Amino acid sequence: MKKLLCIIFLAFSVNALALEGHLRLGATTLTNSYNHESGTFEDYAPTFGFEATQGFIIGDFGAGIAYNGKVGDSEISTIPVYLLARLNLLPVFFEPYIVLKGGSVLRTDEDVNGSSPDGKAYIAGGFGIETDPFQVELLYSQTKIDSDNRGSDKLKQLSLIFGYKLF
Repeated sequence: MKKLLCIIFLAFSVNALALEGHLRLGATTLTNSYNHESGTFEDYAPTFGFEATQGFIIGDFGAGIAYNGKVGDSEISTIPVYLLARLNLLPVFFEPYIVLKGGSVLRTDEDVNGSSPDGKAYIAGGFGIETDPFQVELLYSQTKIDSDNRGSDKLKQLSLIFGYKLF
């Protein structure tokens, strides 16, 4: 019994120091016309961020921060901070996964006259493939926008993101 407890303790101790950090770069676009000012999939903007995760048997769990640039005529860029769950589907040479993210918007930058949009909630979901040290991820996200007098209250985006494991 003591040996079993020592093995379990050793496994958790080794896993406690197994943090991973990913630098992420990509492009984002609108999936619907935000306030009827720009069309779907017409314009693209940069997105970049950093995620720190802890690996477990079923997947990785952690937190991240990102910058989503201004797409087309939406004139809104956001900086969301979020918790994430990256669930592994098959442990093969390349690891396909499903990712779920949820959090809030730390900062909203806008160039809107007569309105001051403010980002509130951020949710995202998607799938990706990881081959150490690289990641490729397709992500759909929705950002709740308050105080935008132009009418819409959700910024819906689709992003293609490439990641690199730093540590």
